[in-house]
Amino acid sequence: MSSVLLALAGLLCAAVAAVLSTAEAAFMRLSRREAEDIAERQGSRAVQKILLEPVPHTVALQLWRWIFASAAVVLVTVAVLFLLDDVALAALVAALVLLAGGVVLATLSPRRLGRAHHLVVSAATARLVRGLRLALGPVPVVLARVGARIAPGTDDAYQGFFDDEEFREFVARASETDILEDAEAELIQSVFDLSATRVRAVMVPRTDMVTVDTGATLPEVMTLFLRSGYSRVPVVRGSADDITGMVYLKDVAFLEHQLRAGEVSDEFRGRTADTITVDEVQRDVRYVPESKMVSEFLSELQRESTHVAVVVDEYGGTAGLVTLEDLIEEIVGEIVDEYDVESAEVEELEDGRRRLAARMAVDDFADLFDLDLDDEDEVDTLGGLLAKTLGRVPIAGSEVEIDGVVLRADRLEGRRNRVSHVLAWEVEGRRGARAGLGTEDAPEVFAHEAQDRREAGAEAPTPGPTTATGSAAQHDAAQHDADQHDADQHDAGEQDAQDRHDPHDQDHRTDRQEQR
Repeated sequence: MSSVLLALAGLLCAAVAAVLSTAEAAFMRLSRREAEDIAERQGSRAVQKILLEPVPHTVALQLWRWIFASAAVVLVTVAVLFLLDDVALAALVAALVLLAGGVVLATLSPRRLGRAHHLVVSAATARLVRGLRLALGPVPVVLARVGARIAPGTDDAYQGFFDDEEFREFVARASETDILEDAEAELIQSVFDLSATRVRAVMVPRTDMVTVDTGATLPEVMTLFLRSGYSRVPVVRGSADDITGMVYLKDVAFLEHQLRAGEVSDEFRGRTADTITVDEVQRDVRYVPESKMVSEFLSELQRESTHVAVVVDEYGGTAGLVTLEDLIEEIVGEIVDEYDVESAEVEELEDGRRRLAARMAVDDFADLFDLDLDDEDEVDTLGGLLAKTLGRVPIAGSEVEIDGVVLRADRLEGRRNRVSHVLAWEVEGRRGARAGLGTEDAPEVFAHEAQDRREAGAEAPTPGPTTATGSAAQHDAAQHDADQHDADQHDAGEQDAQDRHDPHDQDHRTDRQEQR
């Protein structure tokens, strides 16, 4: 009789463990909005309380599940031992019984059942889960904190039973099994990345902004529109830090059409295009801090029906310009229309070298060469990474080595000779390891790279840790150029800086001289 009771108790414990496993899977699938709907329909606050502290309740469920599962194994084993006097035979029979129970549970799959019917299961077991959590007192909280210390980031970042990381994993698996197309999976991942991207990462830098001075006439600003290809240009007074408004191509074109047709308003009646300045047609400027998240700012632009904004830094100065197209490109990728001049960010050269744009994002550079640069938060671009590692303003031929990848300043542009392109290649040891080359192939590769360095007037590097190479003469020249750059910047002002970075800089500078 006692063996039968023990067996029934073991089966009961196994059933409770299965129910707890089903509840855990259901709450892992439950979202916060679904929990609020359940609480509103049934008048129960248990689900919401569970979601307020998801980690302790998860720990409590796991503890109770293991307790009942262990109790089921022990009870079944003892029951079989009471029936059979032979210990070895009892152990074999108990193992077969437990194996059969495992097969049944694997077939029914409580966790799969909980995920498939997570709303019903969550509503039915919410009070049970809440009671089991309270029964353990502070134990789940203590265990959660210990787990957070052992594996940092598993406590505070875990805001709900169904988190972003699990959803990303589902998307990746769906893409691997062809449930989702690769393009669709990348689109979903881009939407998640959008919430962690700041406006600073997608804006057009201040040095690349195309602006127009106050007092410019309609023909002058129309010429700037046609030469630059832009449809919205900031109006500045002296420098990019003093922006008075934003002028739109449609406003200028419409006003010129009205002047030709003689249908202008009383404000412009009797005047010509040469007597109307950009100050009279400019609109108000929308400002945004560079630290704002792209996802939030995108929603604001949609509500305000605005397509462009000026980005300001923490000191109130102009950091750059951002458009609605820049934000959308973070989701769908680069958008190029009929008037855009698309320049290659990566140019493959012979001998395994690449010519990279200095404006390339550090993350893209790290992905290109399979590097771990997660700690490089101080710079956003490849040019900035080169200057930071070098420790001074780079000039043509300035060279550094970062984790087995050599960077050399290649092309300069503008009157201040800023780096526009960077040559990048892997050192012979790293390239050989990645390409499967043997040690006998390394000297030949190294000799070939040394020859390239001698032709470029640089000294061949020796294998070793991350270094910044260059002669003393190059260092003095770099310092002299940096000082000269600062003096030029003080004399020329910010307007010449933006003119120099205009895609049609030569024509634009000629136009600026004519305006003066």
